[in-house]
Amino acid sequence: MAGRVLDVTSHTTLGYVEAAIRGGDWEDEGAGVLDVYTPKDAPERVVVEFEVDPTATDRVASHADEVRLSCEQARELRDALDEAIDSDGSGRPRRLSR
Repeated sequence: MAGRVLDVTSHTTLGYVEAAIRGGDWEDEGAGVLDVYTPKDAPERVVVEFEVDPTATDRVASHADEVRLSCEQARELRDALDEAIDSDGSGRPRRLSR
């Protein structure tokens, strides 16, 4: 990804994901990067960073988003992801079915 904000290394959690950027009446799709880590100076936190390839859209400036979770929030997210991938046989994850 040219002009990206996040560094992608061998330690990056997911160096390529399908992604989308949405506005009120538009959506652009492209590649993205998602990384999860614990900062050295804040071991009680888990940070999730996400960036969509800046060439995927010209609607927003190149940027990365960051979510800072407590360990408990990270566990809740882990549990939600586990639940989402535990299919009920319908072919769609239970938690994400709409």
